[in-house]
Amino acid sequence: MTVIDLGELRDDPLPPPSGPAPRAVGRPLRLAVVLALTLLASTAAAPVAERVAAVVPAPLGTVALLYDGEVFLLEPSGTAAAPGWLSAWTVPTSAGARPVRRWRMPVPVVSGSAQLRRHADLLLLTGSSGRLDGEYRTFAHDRDTGRVRWQRTGSGRSAGPDLLFEDGADGRMTINSVDPSSGRDRWSVPVPSGMVLFSPAADGVDRIVTVRPDGPAEVWDARRGVRLHTTPLDHEGTPSNTGFDVVGDLLLAFAGNSGRLTGFGLDGLDRRWEVPLTTPVFFVACGPLLCAQGEAGGVRALDPATGRTVWRDNRWQLSGTERGGRMLASGLGRGVWHPLVVLDIASGRVTAELDVWNVAASNSPDGPVFGVRPAGDGRMLVAELDVAAARARVRDVLPAISGDCQSDAQLLLCRLMDGRFGVWRVPR
Repeated sequence: MTVIDLGELRDDPLPPPSGPAPRAVGRPLRLAVVLALTLLASTAAAPVAERVAAVVPAPLGTVALLYDGEVFLLEPSGTAAAPGWLSAWTVPTSAGARPVRRWRMPVPVVSGSAQLRRHADLLLLTGSSGRLDGEYRTFAHDRDTGRVRWQRTGSGRSAGPDLLFEDGADGRMTINSVDPSSGRDRWSVPVPSGMVLFSPAADGVDRIVTVRPDGPAEVWDARRGVRLHTTPLDHEGTPSNTGFDVVGDLLLAFAGNSGRLTGFGLDGLDRRWEVPLTTPVFFVACGPLLCAQGEAGGVRALDPATGRTVWRDNRWQLSGTERGGRMLASGLGRGVWHPLVVLDIASGRVTAELDVWNVAASNSPDGPVFGVRPAGDGRMLVAELDVAAARARVRDVLPAISGDCQSDAQLLLCRLMDGRFGVWRVPR
């Protein structure tokens, strides 16, 4: 097993990423670059905490999940009898130690179709076996032993302590609440055929909304399987030419033919407001506001109580990362390298410009946000993107990586050039 030498932080100037340079955004950007270089030099001069770096072996095509200080891998096996191998790795806490594989077992899932998730003490593996029927199944593995506790068709969604599975056999839709410890149904309810939407809370789905082409909309309690409201929707258009979404406590109906957006309260399905909206969008909650994101970029922030436009800016695309009343956004363009900015959610004002970074996917809602960029000499610069403080803090320099980075509250994992995965405890 190889231990990665992270090298030393140096105070030499860092070249920008390869490819077309991003558009300059003025004096704040120059100040941000000076700040980053100053931080890099001061980090080199200060005593450095012991860095922990390890390599987890994996062939090309492996799917990885970093969660709560552990690494889970789904590796392709190359055989039809057992398409993949699922394994769990413990990452060392001291420099020079090697990662330890706790268990490994064959699974009937092709890695290219797979998704790995954690739910309580389970590792959920969802994917296809590669057969012609293309059926997706979920296998619930014990996190400590890898043993399969249960399996069933579908992908499942977290709903508090339980899981929700959809069953669409014979043209009828049924929602099943599943006990994660046993895989048995707690309750099952038939829902009308049509559009089914899920309202998320901090710990998973809390309400289910159905919209039928020829009938009323319904709201269900996702934790108890109880129908809460049944009401015809008062809006222009029909479900066949209207897109629906659930954000916060609103059911949104976007009629593309008339260019109207209507907001209904989930509690009672009362019609609260209707406003003109002509650009095809998807919707996300951004702090206390409702943000409409254009397919080609651009943000429009609405007051969820009235539908009034609070601010709009066609320069940005939201990243979904919020901290302390601010959010991270990127400039528009192709590829993975974009200039990042921090926006004040209430006003849309640019609080800071953070230069160009590729943001690592985060598996910890409140954990650190890391950005990486080439640093020259085959190295990769790592910065913690402090959204609340609106600044980038340079943390480390890593060897060249191919990308596919993710982080949790403790670690940063990236795919190396040969397909293996490097794991680092980034000094903070």
